Amino acid sequence: MPYNPYWFESFAPCLPWIVPAIALIGLWVAKATDDCFVQRIAERIYFAAMLLVAAVTLRTVVENDGCWLLHMASMGIMALGATSSHANYASSEVESDVESDVAMSEI
Repeated sequence: MPYNPYWFESFAPCLPWIVPAIALIGLWVAKATDDCFVQRIAERIYFAAMLLVAAVTLRTVVENDGCWLLHMASMGIMALGATSSHANYASSEVESDVESDVAMSEI
């Protein structure tokens, strides 16, 4: 009986590159926006993608797959991206605090 591959087996050659792509896209979405509301949603999506990348990285390391170093580097980039501050977000928080202090002093 001939072997019929599953549909997801056709992605096997590009699987090592899917995880870094998810990492970079997630980091870009979370850090590129200036709107605080959109940024909060993007950060939640980013952390969900981070969990997905962590699970795939763990599977890659446990199975001693050849692309484990690439996946570990992606996980490291995502962890660094999660801990780095967003300059616009910090400045908008300071501006809103200053605006609220000015508004309170006018009352």
